[in-house]
Amino acid sequence: MDMVTFLKVFKTFLFLGMSTIIISFTSLSDARAAGADARHKQIVKCVENNYPARTYMTNHLLPWPNTPWVKMDCKKKDKIRVGMPWVLNDEEAPWYNAIEKGFYSDVCLDVELVGGGPGKNHVMTLAGGAVDIAVSAAGSRVFSLVYSKTPAKVVAIGAFLKHMPYVWLGLDHDTPKNQRSNKKLKPRDFIGKRIGIQGGDDYLFDYMANKHNIPKDKVEIMAGGFTPDPVLVGSMDYIGAWIVNQPRLLEEKGYMNWVAFPFSDWGLDGYSDVSVARQETVDNNPDMLKRYLAATHQGLKFLLENPDESAEIAVKYGVDAQLTKKQALRRFELQEALVSDGPNEILMEMKDERWNDTLANFIEYKQIELKNCK
Repeated sequence: MDMVTFLKVFKTFLFLGMSTIIISFTSLSDARAAGADARHKQIVKCVENNYPARTYMTNHLLPWPNTPWVKMDCKKKDKIRVGMPWVLNDEEAPWYNAIEKGFYSDVCLDVELVGGGPGKNHVMTLAGGAVDIAVSAAGSRVFSLVYSKTPAKVVAIGAFLKHMPYVWLGLDHDTPKNQRSNKKLKPRDFIGKRIGIQGGDDYLFDYMANKHNIPKDKVEIMAGGFTPDPVLVGSMDYIGAWIVNQPRLLEEKGYMNWVAFPFSDWGLDGYSDVSVARQETVDNNPDMLKRYLAATHQGLKFLLENPDESAEIAVKYGVDAQLTKKQALRRFELQEALVSDGPNEILMEMKDERWNDTLANFIEYKQIELKNCK
């Protein structure tokens, strides 16, 4: 065999050997993914049998679709306090609309919005009676309280955002900073990257690593904060963020080329800005809750149909954030895909399947411990 023939044969065997190795690694990854999926399905089934969503959520108080809006004849108004998920900003636009446009007044309610913020968990204050209804940024707080070691009987009664707004946010360096990026991030794009994650959100990386086969030793997880500055100075490649907040900060600094990885698109989802009531209120005063939800529903419809006026109203009421109309309008654009699952979906309606899946993820990644499902 001459040297030329030998080299051709050698290259052929080398190629076949490398292909076998690649196929083996791919098969191993596929097997791990299949195992993770099977494990998750087992936990979901356990949740459905032992901790079903119907024990802590209901859609029965929501208004029927296409119900005509009728103003009630009020002899007196019920005064209620609604605890909001954060300081008063444009997040609460549906509630501002319901106040400003008179929807709450139309159903004999006098609503006071109580601002939230760091250290204020209004789901907890709801349980203690300080507010009549709480709006929780994370729906998971509902089942976390219901199944805690010091449980309280609270019920999710409607959700403003039907999808989790959490993303990993970075810059697309292949796109000029003054242009919008069209890049779609995939899980393996994070291999070799530095990701800043806020305290308590580490399980989100564990989920990505397990579900989508990201080697944990190939990603550097760092302590992150609430601003995108680490991405701008290059100390981090991505940060944990909310799609409705930090991208606006980047745009205001001239960085239009941000790129986001929505967890809700990759199997980890949940409800946000969820209205929550005490079980005793659901049992003893459902009429008040129905009126609250009907008026809030009207406020949300008004937001979707009249974003420009809603932005002006948000500037008026969102006093803690010192907003501009432009900022509010941009938020409405960014959150639009989170509000509904499609044109035929009922606003604020929730699905048992999503709640059960969210709880199963919390069990699987050790965010909650339930004795019957491990």
